Amino acid sequence: MKYSDYFIESLAKAGYTHCFFVGGGNVMHLLESARTRMECIAVVHEVSAGIAAEYFNAANRENNNRAFALVTAGPGITNLVTAIAGSWLESRELLIVGGQARTEFMNNSEVRQVGHQQINGKSIIEPISKYSETLLKPISESEISHLCNLSKSGRKGPVFLEICLDVTAMEVSPDDLNSVTNVLGSSTAPFIGELTREQVASLEKLLAEAERPLFLVGGGLDFSFFKKNLNHLHSLGIPIATTWNAADYLDSEDPLFAGRPNTYGMRWANTVIQQSDLVIAVGARLGLQQTGFNWESFVPVGKIIRIDIDQHELDVPHPNSDLSLNIDSKEGLEAILRFAAELNIKEKFASWLEFIQFVRHELPTVEKATYQFSEYVNPFELVDELGGLLSKEDSVIPCSSGGSYTSMMQAFSQKQGQLMTNNKGLASMGYGLAGAIGTAVANRSGRTILVEGDGGFAQNLQELGTVKVRDLNLKMFIFSNLGYASIRVSQKAYFNGAYIGCDEATGVGLPDWIQLFKAFNIPAAEITSNLLGNIEALELLNQKGPAAFIVNIHPDQSYLPKVTSKIYSDGKMRSNPIHLMDPPLMAEISESVFRFLPASLKE
Repeated sequence: MKYSDYFIESLAKAGYTHCFFVGGGNVMHLLESARTRMECIAVVHEVSAGIAAEYFNAANRENNNRAFALVTAGPGITNLVTAIAGSWLESRELLIVGGQARTEFMNNSEVRQVGHQQINGKSIIEPISKYSETLLKPISESEISHLCNLSKSGRKGPVFLEICLDVTAMEVSPDDLNSVTNVLGSSTAPFIGELTREQVASLEKLLAEAERPLFLVGGGLDFSFFKKNLNHLHSLGIPIATTWNAADYLDSEDPLFAGRPNTYGMRWANTVIQQSDLVIAVGARLGLQQTGFNWESFVPVGKIIRIDIDQHELDVPHPNSDLSLNIDSKEGLEAILRFAAELNIKEKFASWLEFIQFVRHELPTVEKATYQFSEYVNPFELVDELGGLLSKEDSVIPCSSGGSYTSMMQAFSQKQGQLMTNNKGLASMGYGLAGAIGTAVANRSGRTILVEGDGGFAQNLQELGTVKVRDLNLKMFIFSNLGYASIRVSQKAYFNGAYIGCDEATGVGLPDWIQLFKAFNIPAAEITSNLLGNIEALELLNQKGPAAFIVNIHPDQSYLPKVTSKIYSDGKMRSNPIHLMDPPLMAEISESVFRFLPASLKE
C-alpha cells in the first residue's frame, strides 16, 4: 500500500478523527489519504489549523477523539509556529504533520535551500516541542502510536513530524513495517518520582497545622480526575481557587469556589489567596501572572506546596516554596485526599469559608470603577449578563489577550459543565477565532461563544470563511474599541499618552464590522447598551448557526481592577502585590477584608 495510506490509517487507529489543514504540493498524498479516512476541515491560514486542532483536543478532554494539523512545507510550517508555541507553553496535546521536499534534495546542508519550499522545519520547531523529526523513510505503526502518545502523556506538548514527499508516495509492505519496533530518537517521557515517606510526613504536618488552607488548581491537573473526586473535595472542605486555564473546573457558585486569582484576576480572589496560610498548587505552574510580578509578596502570611510533573518548573526560584513535589498532580492530590480524610478536619475550616464568602460579598466582581462611559457598553457588565444567559452545555472561548480577555476572566460566571478554553501563556492576539472553530467542530450539538477584541479578531478574520462554509453554531462577540486598547492604556499610563499603533488615528485600520460580516453572509447585531434589552441580539444568540455581535466600547475604557507597576530610574518595573489592586479600597473596607494581613501589607 502507499505509505501515506499506512500513515493516516495508523493515526486513525491512534484515535485521530479530524484533520485541520491547508493543502499544498508536499502533502498532497497525505491529504488524499486523509480525505477518505477522517473528517478534514480546510482552514484559510496554517496557524488556524494548529490552534483549531489544539482547541478541538481540549474540547474532547473526556473522550478519545483527536485532531491533528496538516500543512505543507516551507511557509506552511513557518506559519504554524505561533500555534505550536501556544500549545507548548500551555502543555497541551498537539500533533503537527508537515510536508517536506523529496529526500534527494535533503542532503546538502551547506546551502540554504535545494528542494521546492524546503526549510529545516525540524530545527525551527525543536525548541518548542516534545519531539521534532524529519522522516526520510517510513516509520512503523508502533512508532507512530508512540509519538502520538508522547504528545498527550506526562507534561503534554506538541509533537512535530515533517515527511518527505517521496516517502509519502512510496509503496510499502505493512507486514514488514509492523515488524519494526524501534522508536525514533530519545522520545521517552521524563522520570516522575514518587512521594517519599518524609514528603508524606511533611504534607500531613503542613495540612494539620493549617487554619486557612487553599487549593490552587491548574490546567495540569487531569480534569476527569478532578471531576471524579469533586465530592471527596467537598467532604474535605478546603476552598478551591482556579488558574485561568482551569477556569471551567469548578462552578462559580460552588461553596468551595475561591475565585480566579491572577495579576488581572478577581479582586476578591486575590484578597483571599494572599491571606491563606497554606496554598497547595496542584498542576499550576505559578508563573509571574499568577503570583504577580512582585512574587516575593505572593502568599505573604502563608506557606506554599507545589505539586508539578516537571522538575524544571519546581527549580524556578520564584515563588519560594516550602514543599515541592515532582509527581503527577493527580497522584499528589490523591495522596492529600487520602490522608486528609483520616485527619477529619472539615469543620476546622468553616470559619475560613465564611470569611471567603464575606470577602466575595464586600468586593463585587463588577466594580463601580468600571462604569466610565455611560453612552457605551460596560464590558464587565456585558460579561456578567452573558454569564447569566449561557447554559452549562455551552462552550466558551474568552480569546487570549487584551481587555476582552481580562473582563471575561474577571466577571464571567462559570457553570459546571461549561467548557472554557484559552491560551494565556503565549497571550497571542488572533487566537480566539481559530480556537473557537476547533471547539465548535468538536461541539456540533452545542453552542460555542467567542469573546474577542477587535484588534485580535482582525489578525485572523479570514477564517470567517471557514465559519460560514461549515455553518458552525458559533456566536462571536467583538469588543469594538477602535484598535488595541491594552496598548493604548499602557502608552497612556507610562508615556503620557504618546500614542502610536493603537488605533486608526495612529496607524491601525480596522473594517466596518457590520459590512464585513455581511460580506461573509453572517448575520450581525450591534450592541450599544445592555444585552438583555437587545431583542435582535438575543434572537441571534439563541438561533442555530453563526452570528456576530459588535459591542461598542469606549476607546479609553479602563479594565479595572488591576495590579499596577511603576518604572524606576534603573529601567525596572516594580509592581504591587496582587491583593493591592487599583483603584485602592476605602480604608474601612480594606481593614475588614484584609483581616489576616499585617498593617504593613494593607496599603
